[in-house]
Amino acid sequence: MAKSSKGTVSTTTGSTYSGAATATATRTTVGKAPSYDQIAQRAKEIWKKKGCLPGQDEQNWLEAERQLKAELGSR
Repeated sequence: MAKSSKGTVSTTTGSTYSGAATATATRTTVGKAPSYDQIAQRAKEIWKKKGCLPGQDEQNWLEAERQLKAELGSR
């Protein structure tokens, strides 16, 4: 997406949005997304807390992601 000189943002689908509204939405979304490394670290902590059980990788990852999103959303 590229911001035009008229303060609008055009998407690849051809839709046009107000630059201010788009910037606000982007800041909100980007600021609350946990990084890959944060999720990996939390998933490892969950795995250890559960006794290092094999075959729980996906569940641990999803739980870590859920926890971090909840924490970042409450700030």
